Amino acid sequence: MTPDKNFRMKSTIKTMLTMFKGSKEQRNGWKKMFIDAQLCEEAYKRAALKSKEVESTRNTGKSRGAVAPE
Repeated sequence: MTPDKNFRMKSTIKTMLTMFKGSKEQRNGWKKMFIDAQLCEEAYKRAALKSKEVESTRNTGKSRGAVAPE
């Protein structure tokens, strides 16, 4: 995953970056690391939700899609 133009960084990360002391290159490295960590967290949450959906459809035998009229 890569951040797009609408990526919103968490406020705690923004706060940490404002207090960072160091060169511009070091700050940019930290910023990239935090963005990657946030993207990994979001991907993990999405994967967990998908696995729950798959298991729920397996258990009931029904999909969560549209229902055809009988």
